[in-house]
Amino acid sequence: MIILATSSKRRIKLFSLLGLPFQVISPQIEETPSQCNPERIVLELSHKKADAVYTKYPYETIISADTVVWFDGKIMGKPKDENEAWKMLNKLSGNWHKVFTGVHVKIDGEEVSFCEVTEVKFRQLTDFEIDYYVSTKDPLDKAGAYGIQGFAGVFVEKIIGDYTNIVGLPLPRLWKLLLDRGIVGKYADRERS
Repeated sequence: MIILATSSKRRIKLFSLLGLPFQVISPQIEETPSQCNPERIVLELSHKKADAVYTKYPYETIISADTVVWFDGKIMGKPKDENEAWKMLNKLSGNWHKVFTGVHVKIDGEEVSFCEVTEVKFRQLTDFEIDYYVSTKDPLDKAGAYGIQGFAGVFVEKIIGDYTNIVGLPLPRLWKLLLDRGIVGKYADRERS
């Protein structure tokens, strides 16, 4: 069985695009990183999430991920309120930032981790646009106060790298890893029989 260790609806939706059977189990961990480097943070937290689920399901394929928005040498987490969301979006306006996602996969007693980085450029936003978006409450549960897959996609001028990474799960690289490790063939064959 493939277990996606997440509580993120966006990751669940993305993973379902692969057409593989999976179960979702929300890992119960403290998401306070011991690092200040964005790559190390996402790798550490994705590893912790996988470990939390592995203790109950040691014989399954476990996939976990963690995503952060990195701007001006700092992590932009989920905003505490509308005011903080407004400030975050105002900072991103007209600027480049990076989205880091760490993925940790436990397969047949082996562990594989990787980090994907995508660069995102917001065009210059007006105060009206930021007000409008914040009023939807959509930014409040998202790192960096935006979700590219929703309305905030209109703010994006350019991306360099993997779009699915910005949403929260770098599918091309994850698919290749699962394909190379025989997981795709194992579960795709089950689906056909």
